[in-house]
Amino acid sequence: MKKSYDLTILNQPLTIKSDGDEKQVKKVADYVNKRMHEIVTSKKAISTANVAILAALNIAEDLFNERRGHSEKVRGWVARFKELLSGKEVAQPELKKERM
Repeated sequence: MKKSYDLTILNQPLTIKSDGDEKQVKKVADYVNKRMHEIVTSKKAISTANVAILAALNIAEDLFNERRGHSEKVRGWVARFKELLSGKEVAQPELKKERM
């Protein structure tokens, strides 16, 4: 069941409905708000519509970069599993620490 949430994005009050829990909705709203404020502080005299468009593009780029990173990890795991299954043990470099 969808619940209503009162949010503020770019100093604008907003009520949304979501199936998400309050913590997740707040986390997403905070992320969008942060990205929009980054654009506002880096540009002068920009319309709210342009801020929203630029924020959407930046967020989409974040998403695509995350997906690419996950795909690369999965390809690496598949290659490693194939090596293990074929009996060819290959030394593996240290794993990079995950970013949060």
